Amino acid sequence: MASTKKVKSLPVEQLRRPSPSEPVISRKDFASKKRILIKVGSCVLQNGGGTLALGRLGAIVDQISALMKRGMEVILVSSGAIAMGRGKLDGEHPAQNCNNPRAYAAAGQSALMGLYDNLFGTKQIVASQVLVTDSDFKNEMRIENLRMTINHLLGQGAVPILNENDVISTRSTPLRDARGKLFWDNDSLAALVASKMGVQVCIILTDVEGLYHCLPQPGEIPEVIHTFDPYERTFIIGEPSRLGRGGMQAKVDAALSGIARGVEAVVIASGYHPSTILKVIDGETVGTFFSLNPEPSSYTTAKAVAMACKSASRSLLMLSTQERSAIILELADRLVAKTNHILAENAADIADARKQAITPALLARLKLTPDKILTLANGLRQIARCDEPIGQTLKRTHLAAGLILEQQTVPIGLLLVIFESRPDVLPQVAALALKSGNGLLLKGGKEAVRSNRILHQIIVDSIHDVTHGKVDRATVSLVETRNEIKDLLQLDEHIDLIIPRGSSQLVKSIQTGTKIPVLGHSEGICHVFIDEACDMTKAVRIAVDSKIDYPAACNAAETILLHASLLDPVVVTMSDSDKNNNSENSENSAPSHSKAEALVLALRDAGVTIYAGPRASKALSLPPARSLSVEYGDLQCTIEIVDDVWDAVRHINTYGSGHTDVIVTENKDAASAFLNHVESACVFHNASSRFADGYRFGLGAEVGISTGKVHARGPVGIEGLMTQKWVMVSAAQDGHIVSEFTKGLRRFEHKAALKKRKEKKNDNEKKPNWQPTAELYLN
Repeated sequence: MASTKKVKSLPVEQLRRPSPSEPVISRKDFASKKRILIKVGSCVLQNGGGTLALGRLGAIVDQISALMKRGMEVILVSSGAIAMGRGKLDGEHPAQNCNNPRAYAAAGQSALMGLYDNLFGTKQIVASQVLVTDSDFKNEMRIENLRMTINHLLGQGAVPILNENDVISTRSTPLRDARGKLFWDNDSLAALVASKMGVQVCIILTDVEGLYHCLPQPGEIPEVIHTFDPYERTFIIGEPSRLGRGGMQAKVDAALSGIARGVEAVVIASGYHPSTILKVIDGETVGTFFSLNPEPSSYTTAKAVAMACKSASRSLLMLSTQERSAIILELADRLVAKTNHILAENAADIADARKQAITPALLARLKLTPDKILTLANGLRQIARCDEPIGQTLKRTHLAAGLILEQQTVPIGLLLVIFESRPDVLPQVAALALKSGNGLLLKGGKEAVRSNRILHQIIVDSIHDVTHGKVDRATVSLVETRNEIKDLLQLDEHIDLIIPRGSSQLVKSIQTGTKIPVLGHSEGICHVFIDEACDMTKAVRIAVDSKIDYPAACNAAETILLHASLLDPVVVTMSDSDKNNNSENSENSAPSHSKAEALVLALRDAGVTIYAGPRASKALSLPPARSLSVEYGDLQCTIEIVDDVWDAVRHINTYGSGHTDVIVTENKDAASAFLNHVESACVFHNASSRFADGYRFGLGAEVGISTGKVHARGPVGIEGLMTQKWVMVSAAQDGHIVSEFTKGLRRFEHKAALKKRKEKKNDNEKKPNWQPTAELYLN
């Protein structure tokens, strides 16, 4: 499309508005349709230099063949005869061109059809040429003859290829009927044929991705209208294409003409991609979708939800700390008060999940209990009591006389939290978002749909009731469809941070599918290293708790590393009575299990199935683990032998996921080496890995655990949902300008100043607490 902008009226006067009972047409319905029409433009058939785009044409033939194998009937309307004829007749001497479209059409039509015949022939498909003019649509007998011919060809498994016969066409103005323009070029021919031949889906291929909201500037990625409102009166489009006759205006007019005359759906999309046709038929959000009664685009819906959420969240910044905390406290109280309602919905989710043969790990995460809800409410109250996170001064510098610079905390903006199974995530992250002033989009797993809905309702009701409607319910929004997630991942202009909580597959798929920053961890492969200088009773307690306290959690131990010395047998001195009771044994002592074997027995007694790395498998006669990097998420674990603390560090940094790792030892030097050199977000000495949790860390709750090394790390609470901005204030009468410093008229001091004084809390204070501090305005 050319860069020149112009506004044209769309011919919508012939459109009727659908009745309330008329079915909605959705992209997902396309795959069930029988008859498809594909229109290929000249710009798709040829490259920029006028040469034939054989690769694109071959991809179109491949896709048509694939549709026919699905049992679909395909009609092809193809431009390109004039463009191909121009290349044949003018050759390399455009100055000698004949400048006769009829002659170009005559020369190009045979070449175009020959090409299609050869390409479809490789698929054992017959290509059948059908040339028409406007006269063929002026009386019903000729239309019926055309219909019978095309139906017969389709019945024989052939592909009818239609084109206007430009050699003999006498049309000087568009053919019209009672509704308006009917036939004026090959785009309108496609819509006309579709309406007369019972086509359900018409795909118009062109050289752009679809209809744009506005023309892209150089280097700009344009935004495609995925679902077109046919009652929109004006729109900005570009000039006609280089090779064709109509450009985007003609395609839009043709699409509207088609749906006005009974075609269920028309899609305008790029023919440059090798799988556009199949993606359209498979219901993907490709190109611009036209229908009289279209289902709203999931992309449009997702974008609208994101924009509404971000806009609504800005009203949080007009509330005081106390007001935001009041919402969270009300939410905590309502969770407890509505426990029975929540558990009833959760029970229904669990019943459905069992029918779907959900894994035990996901089932454990899905289940809510009265104790879980009470703990959840207590965590929310802890969040409410946290200090104000917004507008805190991190650093204050006197840059020069009368020039102060502060680094202050501000909310990140709009968060998208995607989680599997765990419905208790909703109120946790909602409270953190409310306290930190962030907007929140939530997408839970389908297995928890009822639980998620009731918890979300309690959250937004609390927001509305406490603020008396000053903060819109959209501040915390729930997204339920999978398609919307795919589209949300593309909204990098609106969503500021994605936090996935779930399986490694979920996290990795999100990380690879978006340009939006992702905070999280792909796996929770946590280790407990039991050193030679351990207290064995303590070691067993910590190892067993780390594994069985909640095996589905990401902070549960998955691998136990044992110092090699723990394989040595422990010799127990026998008492005199033991000797008398065992008179056949003439020795003063008897061998016992090694410490390693004692740990294996303790884990087995706790119901843990044990696998082993290569060394432990041989030494302890255990079945081999499939890998040294396994996240079981269940009552299973791996045991492996290491030589010393440094060997343990190497093992963890190689096979771990950077989540949480533990050393059990009484040797402070070994503990120090472990804590300083293991590269994980959380490292513990003589404490269970299960302590790696926002609530247990005193954060109230967490939005997730990050194993990345940029921004927040470990359990991410309120502070991890903040970013910073620099605030500079000049107290000089004439302000500060850089040229005065470069000329030596002023000089930088760069003196660290005291941080902002911590103000006394005032429960009656209603003003926001993130205004620039008063000290900024003092010389």
